[in-house]
Amino acid sequence: MTGTHQIYARHFRSSRPSGYTPKEVDKDPSLGVRLDKVLKEQLDDRTTEFVNSLKSWFDKKGGLTKNQISSFERIESRFSPGEKIKLKAWENEYRTIHAQDARILATYYAKAGYWTQMAHGILNVEGYVPVKQKYINMSTNKYALNVMKNFKDAPRFEKGSMVQLRSTVGKSSHTLQLAPFRNRLCFVLSCESESVSATKGGKGYKVLPLGHSHPLEVEERDLMKPNKKGKSV
Repeated sequence: MTGTHQIYARHFRSSRPSGYTPKEVDKDPSLGVRLDKVLKEQLDDRTTEFVNSLKSWFDKKGGLTKNQISSFERIESRFSPGEKIKLKAWENEYRTIHAQDARILATYYAKAGYWTQMAHGILNVEGYVPVKQKYINMSTNKYALNVMKNFKDAPRFEKGSMVQLRSTVGKSSHTLQLAPFRNRLCFVLSCESESVSATKGGKGYKVLPLGHSHPLEVEERDLMKPNKKGKSV
């Protein structure tokens, strides 16, 4: 053991209460049945992992501590008959009202690096419904509101029109991939792309550069009306 490790070991021993005793375990046998019942519910990955850890503890110790029971009961309460009715109502509301907006926001957050777990679920997991309060928090902050405003605003450039990529594209982090297309003339394929940012002019477009076989995802701020500098290749 190194000198540093010895110091930490001595500190730990000296700081540990001399009369330390393990936390008392409530050995209520019904806890095992309740844990199994909750594990059959539709849980997210993190909750499943936590309840499984409680079940492993219960199987080993024959019970749970007071704090563990308190944490478990908060989870268990979400699956009471009354809460299940509320959950079903939220699932219906989400699918009929919020699902489309949720995909747009999830696309933004997946790129921005926030709310990534929820964004992954929305984009990649069939039948996924986010927790109501978490979705509200994700969808009502100022960045989310700006994203949705950009998406729903009337486009400056119509589908089928010719536009030109600005000479400044490729000089910022969000446009590095566009550098070879500076001043390139393009046709607008779509002005309702889900690739939207929270920045002014962040409305998403799909455009096809002249002389190029694949469309590009760009933002409205990257485009302008064609001028004499516009290039076809």
